[in-house]
Amino acid sequence: MRIITLQEHPIETFGYLNAVPGGEVQVAQLPIYLGTISGLPKGLDALIVSSDLQGIVSLPYVREGAKIDSNGDVHIPLDRPSQSQHQQTIQDQDEPTGSGEEDCLLGEVLPDYVRLLLEVEMPEIDPNRVGVMLCGDLYARRGKRGASGNPVPVWLAFRDAFGWVAGVDGNHDLTDEAGAHRLHRDAAIHYMDAPVVINASLPMDGLASSAASQPLRVAGLGGIIGRPDKPNRLPEKQYLQSLSKLLKQQPDCLVLHQSPGIAELGLMGEPLIRQALQAGSYTVVFCGHTHWQTSLVQLSNGTQIVNADSKLFIFTREQDGETEKG
Repeated sequence: MRIITLQEHPIETFGYLNAVPGGEVQVAQLPIYLGTISGLPKGLDALIVSSDLQGIVSLPYVREGAKIDSNGDVHIPLDRPSQSQHQQTIQDQDEPTGSGEEDCLLGEVLPDYVRLLLEVEMPEIDPNRVGVMLCGDLYARRGKRGASGNPVPVWLAFRDAFGWVAGVDGNHDLTDEAGAHRLHRDAAIHYMDAPVVINASLPMDGLASSAASQPLRVAGLGGIIGRPDKPNRLPEKQYLQSLSKLLKQQPDCLVLHQSPGIAELGLMGEPLIRQALQAGSYTVVFCGHTHWQTSLVQLSNGTQIVNADSKLFIFTREQDGETEKG
Protein backbone atom coordinates (compact mmCIF):
# COMPACT_ATOMS: atom_id res chain seq x y z
CA MET A 1 0.00 0.00 0.00
CA ARG A 2 1.22 3.49 -0.81
CA ILE A 3 -0.12 7.04 -0.62
CA ILE A 4 -0.01 8.43 -4.18
CA THR A 5 -1.47 11.90 -3.72
CA LEU A 6 -2.75 14.03 -0.85
CA GLN A 7 -4.37 17.36 -1.56
CA GLU A 8 -2.85 20.38 0.15
CA HIS A 9 -6.17 22.09 0.81
CA PRO A 10 -9.24 20.52 2.43
CA ILE A 11 -12.31 19.76 0.35
CA GLU A 12 -14.48 20.69 3.33
CA THR A 13 -14.33 21.57 7.02
CA PHE A 14 -16.59 20.56 9.86
CA GLY A 15 -17.26 23.01 12.70
CA TYR A 16 -17.13 21.97 16.34
CA LEU A 17 -16.37 23.34 19.81
CA ASN A 18 -12.90 22.92 21.25
CA ALA A 19 -11.97 23.34 24.92
CA VAL A 20 -9.30 25.93 25.71
CA PRO A 21 -7.45 26.67 28.97
CA GLY A 22 -9.61 28.32 31.59
CA GLY A 23 -12.71 26.23 30.98
CA GLU A 24 -13.85 28.16 27.91
CA VAL A 25 -14.71 26.75 24.49
CA GLN A 26 -13.92 28.12 21.05
CA VAL A 27 -15.16 27.31 17.57
CA ALA A 28 -12.76 25.16 15.57
CA GLN A 29 -12.81 23.59 12.13
CA LEU A 30 -11.86 20.00 11.35
CA PRO A 31 -10.36 19.86 7.83
CA ILE A 32 -11.31 16.99 5.51
CA TYR A 33 -8.70 16.14 2.87
CA LEU A 34 -8.83 13.93 -0.21
CA GLY A 35 -6.04 11.68 -1.39
CA THR A 36 -5.40 8.59 -3.49
CA ILE A 37 -3.82 5.33 -2.43
CA SER A 38 -2.58 2.22 -4.21
CA GLY A 39 -2.70 -1.31 -2.88
CA LEU A 40 -6.17 -1.33 -1.36
CA PRO A 41 -7.50 -4.89 -1.34
CA LYS A 42 -10.31 -5.98 -3.61
CA GLY A 43 -13.72 -4.94 -2.30
CA LEU A 44 -12.50 -1.79 -0.55
CA ASP A 45 -13.37 1.44 -2.35
CA ALA A 46 -11.74 3.90 0.04
CA LEU A 47 -10.00 4.35 3.38
CA ILE A 48 -10.88 7.03 5.95
CA VAL A 49 -8.27 8.03 8.55
CA SER A 50 -8.75 10.33 11.55
CA SER A 51 -7.33 11.01 15.00
CA ASP A 52 -7.69 13.25 18.04
CA LEU A 53 -11.35 14.13 17.56
CA GLN A 54 -11.31 15.99 20.87
CA GLY A 55 -14.28 18.26 20.36
CA ILE A 56 -17.99 18.51 20.95
CA VAL A 57 -20.97 19.45 18.81
CA SER A 58 -24.04 20.96 20.45
CA LEU A 59 -26.70 19.58 18.16
CA PRO A 60 -29.80 17.46 18.45
CA TYR A 61 -28.56 14.65 16.25
CA VAL A 62 -30.27 11.99 14.15
CA ARG A 63 -29.19 10.14 11.02
CA GLU A 64 -32.61 9.92 9.32
CA GLY A 65 -33.42 13.01 7.26
CA ALA A 66 -29.96 14.57 7.51
CA LYS A 67 -28.80 16.25 4.33
CA ILE A 68 -26.13 18.52 2.87
CA ASP A 69 -27.40 21.53 0.95
CA SER A 70 -25.89 23.08 -2.18
CA ASN A 71 -23.38 25.22 -0.26
CA GLY A 72 -22.05 22.25 1.72
CA ASP A 73 -23.78 22.96 5.04
CA VAL A 74 -25.12 19.96 6.93
CA HIS A 75 -28.73 20.03 8.14
CA ILE A 76 -29.92 17.68 10.86
CA PRO A 77 -33.57 17.42 12.02
CA LEU A 78 -34.40 18.50 15.55
CA ASP A 79 -36.21 15.35 16.74
CA ARG A 80 -34.06 12.54 18.06
CA PRO A 81 -34.94 8.84 17.88
CA SER A 82 -35.81 7.09 21.12
CA GLN A 83 -33.19 4.40 20.52
CA SER A 84 -29.87 4.68 18.74
CA GLN A 85 -26.97 2.29 19.01
CA HIS A 86 -24.34 5.00 19.22
CA GLN A 87 -26.38 7.67 21.01
CA GLN A 88 -26.66 5.93 24.36
CA THR A 89 -25.95 7.98 27.47
CA ILE A 90 -22.25 8.60 27.98
CA GLN A 91 -21.03 8.36 31.53
CA ASP A 92 -19.61 11.61 32.87
CA GLN A 93 -21.25 13.49 29.99
CA ASP A 94 -21.32 17.26 29.96
CA GLU A 95 -23.85 19.28 31.87
CA PRO A 96 -26.83 20.65 29.89
CA THR A 97 -26.18 23.76 27.85
CA GLY A 98 -29.43 25.38 28.92
CA SER A 99 -30.71 25.67 25.34
CA GLY A 100 -32.31 22.23 25.12
CA GLU A 101 -29.38 20.97 23.06
CA GLU A 102 -27.14 18.09 24.04
CA ASP A 103 -23.37 17.95 23.69
CA CYS A 104 -22.34 15.14 21.36
CA LEU A 105 -18.80 14.01 20.80
CA LEU A 106 -17.40 15.32 17.53
CA GLY A 107 -16.77 11.74 16.43
CA GLU A 108 -20.43 10.81 16.96
CA VAL A 109 -21.68 13.36 14.44
CA LEU A 110 -18.77 13.38 11.98
CA PRO A 111 -19.27 9.92 10.37
CA ASP A 112 -22.72 10.74 9.00
CA TYR A 113 -21.47 14.05 7.65
CA VAL A 114 -18.58 12.34 5.88
CA ARG A 115 -20.91 9.68 4.47
CA LEU A 116 -23.17 12.40 3.09
CA LEU A 117 -20.15 14.24 1.72
CA LEU A 118 -19.11 11.09 -0.14
CA GLU A 119 -22.60 10.74 -1.58
CA VAL A 120 -22.43 14.30 -2.93
CA GLU A 121 -18.80 14.47 -4.09
CA MET A 122 -18.05 10.83 -4.99
CA PRO A 123 -21.34 8.97 -5.62
CA GLU A 124 -19.42 6.08 -7.17
CA ILE A 125 -18.04 5.22 -3.72
CA ASP A 126 -20.16 2.76 -1.74
CA PRO A 127 -19.93 3.75 1.98
CA ASN A 128 -20.37 0.09 2.89
CA ARG A 129 -17.12 -0.64 1.01
CA VAL A 130 -15.12 1.94 2.98
CA GLY A 131 -12.76 1.14 5.85
CA VAL A 132 -11.96 3.51 8.71
CA MET A 133 -8.74 3.91 10.72
CA LEU A 134 -9.00 5.63 14.11
CA CYS A 135 -5.74 6.64 15.78
CA GLY A 136 -7.14 7.42 19.23
CA ASP A 137 -8.14 10.29 21.52
CA LEU A 138 -11.80 10.34 20.56
CA TYR A 139 -13.27 11.83 23.75
CA ALA A 140 -13.86 15.41 24.84
CA ARG A 141 -15.82 17.29 27.50
CA ARG A 142 -17.11 20.84 27.57
CA GLY A 143 -15.03 23.08 29.79
CA LYS A 144 -12.08 20.72 30.30
CA ARG A 145 -9.14 20.65 27.93
CA GLY A 146 -7.54 17.23 27.62
CA ALA A 147 -10.45 15.40 29.27
CA SER A 148 -10.38 11.61 29.36
CA GLY A 149 -13.41 9.39 28.95
CA ASN A 150 -15.38 6.79 27.03
CA PRO A 151 -14.74 6.72 23.23
CA VAL A 152 -17.04 3.78 22.42
CA PRO A 153 -19.90 5.90 20.96
CA VAL A 154 -17.47 7.24 18.36
CA TRP A 155 -16.43 3.75 17.31
CA LEU A 156 -20.08 2.73 16.96
CA ALA A 157 -20.94 5.83 14.95
CA PHE A 158 -18.20 5.12 12.41
CA ARG A 159 -19.24 1.45 12.37
CA ASP A 160 -22.83 2.46 11.56
CA ALA A 161 -21.75 4.73 8.70
CA PHE A 162 -19.09 2.58 6.98
CA GLY A 163 -18.05 -0.99 6.24
CA TRP A 164 -15.49 -1.62 8.97
CA VAL A 165 -13.47 0.25 11.58
CA ALA A 166 -9.97 -0.50 12.93
CA GLY A 167 -7.95 1.47 15.43
CA VAL A 168 -6.33 2.00 18.77
CA ASP A 169 -6.83 3.91 22.00
CA GLY A 170 -5.17 7.25 22.64
CA ASN A 171 -3.91 8.28 26.04
CA HIS A 172 -7.23 10.06 26.77
CA ASP A 173 -9.46 7.12 25.81
CA LEU A 174 -10.84 5.23 28.82
CA THR A 175 -12.52 2.15 27.39
CA ASP A 176 -13.89 0.03 30.23
CA GLU A 177 -14.32 -3.76 30.17
CA ALA A 178 -17.92 -3.61 28.98
CA GLY A 179 -17.03 -1.16 26.21
CA ALA A 180 -14.09 -3.28 25.06
CA HIS A 181 -16.33 -6.34 24.97
CA ARG A 182 -18.88 -4.44 22.89
CA LEU A 183 -16.20 -3.51 20.34
CA HIS A 184 -14.55 -6.93 20.23
CA ARG A 185 -17.77 -8.82 19.55
CA ASP A 186 -18.61 -6.81 16.42
CA ALA A 187 -17.20 -8.47 13.30
CA ALA A 188 -16.87 -5.08 11.58
CA ILE A 189 -14.85 -3.50 14.40
CA HIS A 190 -11.16 -4.27 14.89
CA TYR A 191 -10.34 -2.77 18.28
CA MET A 192 -6.61 -3.18 18.83
CA ASP A 193 -6.27 -2.70 22.58
CA ALA A 194 -3.01 -4.66 22.58
CA PRO A 195 -0.15 -4.70 20.03
CA VAL A 196 -1.45 -6.92 17.24
CA VAL A 197 -1.72 -7.44 13.48
CA ILE A 198 -5.29 -8.05 12.28
CA ASN A 199 -6.97 -8.79 8.96
CA ALA A 200 -9.54 -6.06 8.38
CA SER A 201 -12.25 -6.89 5.87
CA LEU A 202 -15.93 -6.35 5.21
CA PRO A 203 -18.30 -8.60 7.19
CA MET A 204 -19.35 -11.65 5.21
CA ASP A 205 -23.07 -11.03 5.75
CA GLY A 206 -22.81 -7.91 3.59
CA LEU A 207 -21.04 -9.61 0.68
CA ALA A 208 -22.22 -11.73 -2.19
CA SER A 209 -19.34 -14.18 -1.81
CA SER A 210 -16.12 -14.71 0.10
CA ALA A 211 -14.20 -13.56 -2.98
CA ALA A 212 -15.88 -10.14 -2.88
CA SER A 213 -13.51 -8.77 -0.24
CA GLN A 214 -9.89 -9.31 0.62
CA PRO A 215 -8.35 -8.40 3.99
CA LEU A 216 -6.05 -5.51 4.74
CA ARG A 217 -3.28 -6.45 7.19
CA VAL A 218 -3.33 -3.72 9.82
CA ALA A 219 -0.92 -3.48 12.77
CA GLY A 220 -1.95 -1.48 15.80
CA LEU A 221 -0.15 -0.05 18.83
CA GLY A 222 -2.11 2.35 20.99
CA GLY A 223 -1.23 4.72 23.78
CA ILE A 224 2.05 6.54 24.29
CA ILE A 225 5.43 6.05 25.91
CA GLY A 226 5.13 6.96 29.57
CA ARG A 227 4.57 5.83 33.14
CA PRO A 228 2.72 2.49 33.16
CA ASP A 229 0.70 3.49 36.24
CA LYS A 230 -1.22 5.95 34.04
CA PRO A 231 -3.82 4.85 31.45
CA ASN A 232 -2.68 3.79 27.99
CA ARG A 233 1.02 4.24 28.59
CA LEU A 234 3.90 1.82 28.16
CA PRO A 235 7.52 1.99 29.35
CA GLU A 236 9.86 3.08 26.59
CA LYS A 237 11.54 -0.31 26.20
CA GLN A 238 8.28 -2.25 26.06
CA TYR A 239 6.72 0.17 23.57
CA LEU A 240 9.70 0.05 21.20
CA GLN A 241 9.95 -3.75 21.41
CA SER A 242 6.26 -4.04 20.55
CA LEU A 243 6.69 -1.66 17.64
CA SER A 244 9.65 -3.62 16.30
CA LYS A 245 7.75 -6.91 16.49
CA LEU A 246 4.81 -5.45 14.58
CA LEU A 247 7.06 -4.09 11.84
CA LYS A 248 8.75 -7.47 11.40
CA GLN A 249 5.36 -8.90 10.43
CA GLN A 250 5.34 -6.52 7.43
CA PRO A 251 1.77 -5.23 7.74
CA ASP A 252 0.12 -3.27 4.94
CA CYS A 253 -0.18 -0.36 7.34
CA LEU A 254 0.47 0.53 10.97
CA VAL A 255 -1.87 2.47 13.24
CA LEU A 256 -0.21 4.31 16.14
CA HIS A 257 -1.54 6.96 18.48
CA GLN A 258 1.79 8.62 19.23
CA SER A 259 3.53 10.32 16.33
CA PRO A 260 7.26 10.03 15.59
CA GLY A 261 9.36 13.14 15.97
CA ILE A 262 11.15 14.45 12.88
CA ALA A 263 13.33 17.28 14.14
CA GLU A 264 14.79 18.40 10.81
CA LEU A 265 11.28 19.16 9.57
CA GLY A 266 10.18 20.79 12.82
CA LEU A 267 7.60 18.03 13.41
CA MET A 268 7.07 17.28 17.09
CA GLY A 269 6.80 13.74 18.42
CA GLU A 270 8.90 10.92 19.80
CA PRO A 271 12.31 10.58 18.04
CA LEU A 272 12.68 6.95 19.18
CA ILE A 273 9.55 5.99 17.27
CA ARG A 274 11.01 7.58 14.14
CA GLN A 275 14.21 5.57 14.63
CA ALA A 276 12.27 2.32 15.00
CA LEU A 277 10.18 3.02 11.90
CA GLN A 278 13.27 3.86 9.88
CA ALA A 279 14.99 0.65 10.98
CA GLY A 280 12.01 -1.49 10.01
CA SER A 281 10.57 -2.57 6.69
CA TYR A 282 8.52 -0.20 4.55
CA THR A 283 4.91 0.46 5.57
CA VAL A 284 2.33 3.24 5.76
CA VAL A 285 1.91 4.68 9.26
CA PHE A 286 -1.22 6.47 10.47
CA CYS A 287 -0.84 8.39 13.73
CA GLY A 288 -1.89 11.42 15.76
CA HIS A 289 -1.32 12.78 19.28
CA THR A 290 0.97 15.64 18.20
CA HIS A 291 -0.31 18.11 15.63
CA TRP A 292 1.67 18.59 12.42
CA GLN A 293 1.02 21.32 9.88
CA THR A 294 2.45 18.88 7.34
CA SER A 295 0.23 15.81 6.97
CA LEU A 296 2.43 13.43 4.96
CA VAL A 297 6.14 12.65 5.40
CA GLN A 298 8.34 9.95 3.91
CA LEU A 299 11.30 8.45 5.75
CA SER A 300 14.57 7.33 4.17
CA ASN A 301 13.45 3.68 4.01
CA GLY A 302 10.32 4.67 2.07
CA THR A 303 7.92 4.44 5.01
CA GLN A 304 5.16 7.02 4.72
CA ILE A 305 3.71 8.72 7.79
CA VAL A 306 0.27 10.32 7.76
CA ASN A 307 -0.41 12.45 10.85
CA ALA A 308 -4.19 12.70 11.30
CA ASP A 309 -4.26 14.76 14.50
CA SER A 310 -7.47 16.88 14.36
CA LYS A 311 -7.90 16.02 10.66
CA LEU A 312 -9.78 13.52 8.53
CA PHE A 313 -8.52 11.98 5.29
CA ILE A 314 -10.46 10.18 2.57
CA PHE A 315 -8.15 8.03 0.44
CA THR A 316 -9.67 6.57 -2.71
CA ARG A 317 -8.19 3.89 -4.94
CA GLU A 318 -5.54 4.65 -7.50
CA GLN A 319 -3.43 2.32 -9.60
CA ASP A 320 -1.04 3.12 -12.43
CA GLY A 321 -2.02 6.78 -12.19
CA GLU A 322 -5.74 6.17 -12.69
CA THR A 323 -8.49 5.81 -10.12
CA GLU A 324 -9.80 2.26 -9.87
CA LYS A 325 -13.56 1.75 -10.09
CA GLY A 326 -13.86 -1.83 -8.91
